[in-house]
Amino acid sequence: MDYNEEMLRLYFFENNFSKEKIDYLLENNPFDVNFVIWEKQTKNNNKTFAINLKRKDFIKQGSLIQEISIHNDNNVGQYLHNNIIYTPCSLRNNINNIKLNNRLVLFNGFYKNELKFLKKLEYLSNPYITGICTKKKHFYEFVLNQYKSFLEELQSAELFDEKNEDQYILTLKSK
Repeated sequence: MDYNEEMLRLYFFENNFSKEKIDYLLENNPFDVNFVIWEKQTKNNNKTFAINLKRKDFIKQGSLIQEISIHNDNNVGQYLHNNIIYTPCSLRNNINNIKLNNRLVLFNGFYKNELKFLKKLEYLSNPYITGICTKKKHFYEFVLNQYKSFLEELQSAELFDEKNEDQYILTLKSK
């Protein structure tokens, strides 16, 4: 999977751009200054998310982790000191098709069929942590509403919601 292609998809999704806006950007220069600022902030958000997971002791040192990310160069695990297997999953793909490795499943962001995937993890008693860290209030609110609805269907999940200065951090994890 191409890094730029996957990051553009994520950029368009997180910013909730209309088809017209996406077409305009693709015809001109999608990698403009706004994209560059967003990409830098995304990497900072990944780092903040990892720090938050460690600070809350959600991820223990030495834990074996399977991290799912849109690209290996856009992950949270690089800021953790754990044994991590990276599994790429494009935003276009169904996360439910991911082959599991009997490790704590970690993913940052929002994927197609995420609820079905979390139910599968729960059924298999496979621990998981998912969440987002963002400065975009509309994206935070979208994911928060999704996670709240997920809680109605998941038997053993906890939702943690906090703000770190101007970053919104949501974490949904198995108990």
